[in-house]
Amino acid sequence: MTKKLHIKLQKTFEESLELFNNLTTASDVASFLEIPLQTLIYILYKDTKLHYKEFKIKKKSGKYRIINKPIGSISILQKKLLPFLQFKYKIKKPVHGFVNKKSVLSNAEQHLKKKFILNIDLKDFFSSINFGRVRGLFISYPFNMGNDAATLIAQICCHKNGLPQGTCTSPILSNFIASRLDVELIKYANATHTTYTRYADDITFSSTKKLSSKMIIYDMDSNPVINGFILSDSLKELIKFMGFDINYDKVRLETKNIRQEVTGITVNDFPNVKRNFIKQIRAILHSWENLGLEEAEKKHLETKKLKMDISSIKNDGKYLKNVVIGKLAYLKMIRGENDIVFIKLALKLASLSSDNLPKFIKEIKLKSEEFDVFICHASEDKEKVARPLYRELTELGINAFLDEEYIEWGDSLTAKINHALGRSKYVIAILSNSSINKEWPLKEINSTLAREISGDKKLLSILVGDEQEIFKVLPLLADKLYKPWNNNAKTLAIEIKTMLIPK
Repeated sequence: MTKKLHIKLQKTFEESLELFNNLTTASDVASFLEIPLQTLIYILYKDTKLHYKEFKIKKKSGKYRIINKPIGSISILQKKLLPFLQFKYKIKKPVHGFVNKKSVLSNAEQHLKKKFILNIDLKDFFSSINFGRVRGLFISYPFNMGNDAATLIAQICCHKNGLPQGTCTSPILSNFIASRLDVELIKYANATHTTYTRYADDITFSSTKKLSSKMIIYDMDSNPVINGFILSDSLKELIKFMGFDINYDKVRLETKNIRQEVTGITVNDFPNVKRNFIKQIRAILHSWENLGLEEAEKKHLETKKLKMDISSIKNDGKYLKNVVIGKLAYLKMIRGENDIVFIKLALKLASLSSDNLPKFIKEIKLKSEEFDVFICHASEDKEKVARPLYRELTELGINAFLDEEYIEWGDSLTAKINHALGRSKYVIAILSNSSINKEWPLKEINSTLAREISGDKKLLSILVGDEQEIFKVLPLLADKLYKPWNNNAKTLAIEIKTMLIPK
């Protein structure tokens, strides 16, 4: 039996980094990971439990990608280790995979509007990085670990003598191992006047001119676009010498007059997704609208059962909703938040579900939405007045704006509140001793009064506090009819709904 591990290191990052920088023995590794050495040895070498859950994902080629998801103690150890591996990695300019502030988009953008694009795929990228290479990495710079420490750390990171695809540590370690390859291919790109990038196992060269014979050899009797070329021996030998193999089935040369793709993104003129990707989103939303979320999910999973393990999916609609959100997030990243197709699809999702929407969908909804009512209140009145009123209004189908439903940490209060005020038919002012002494509620009320004079807005007052004190501060409201608050949210909501009905 192993003692239950702490999920996180208890020491500060600086204290743990000092230990990490001086790993020599097995005991050093145990101290760094805050685990008894005996327990660590047991987990790595004697524990007969499975440390990984293996499953397959079908590729477009029909072959399967093997995913090994770490579970239990080995997952905890890898998560403890990850921040220190990331700290040591010095990001190289052409590397866009598994590093902060870079993505498939930043990778593709380096190859926009090029005449020639050469894509090369590295075969079995993770599994080709074996235990010996990982151990050797930890012994060398920038880790400089002792032999015993390097062996243990490598054992934590490896599975079946290689880096497993599915762990948090494999991506950053693959970048370390591929660093020498990156250095050599940067030199190669400079010599051939091309642009070089790498995203994990996807290598791309591009040029505004015909590619050099140092890189590819053309067969002049056929079209280069349909594999009428071969990679130069120097390029093949360089990649082989660096410890990687080329997957020749996925080597592609693309010219300007066809669709050019880099890491799945079209790059002829501007970053774009395939048309089929947008069709998929539309089809899912259409199915959701016509069949309901759970039935649409069931139908969707039927098409996926040959490509993935669906046994763990509950079929409660959450999976399909997350699929749509993920696809929309990707579409936004590639085409931008102002793209009309993205906006329409995001609004369609918002019309089908208002619960648990991510921030970027809420923002699109806010920008385009017309609100029936804007609830103006002080934070002290939120729990007892504003929230109950918002719930009752929502249940009656009234589209109400309550700040906490649309504004998140870091958002611009001024921009979002002014936008919502301008898009609301009525403003409900919760007047209390708290609100009359707060800057924001007073600004909102005065803004609404100014618009009411021009016939733009209508202010509805709900009185919670002392009447005389409130009207002393807001004399312009003294002659307006108001409703008293007596924990009567439902009654008030019904009256507001009646006012919204066209006469």
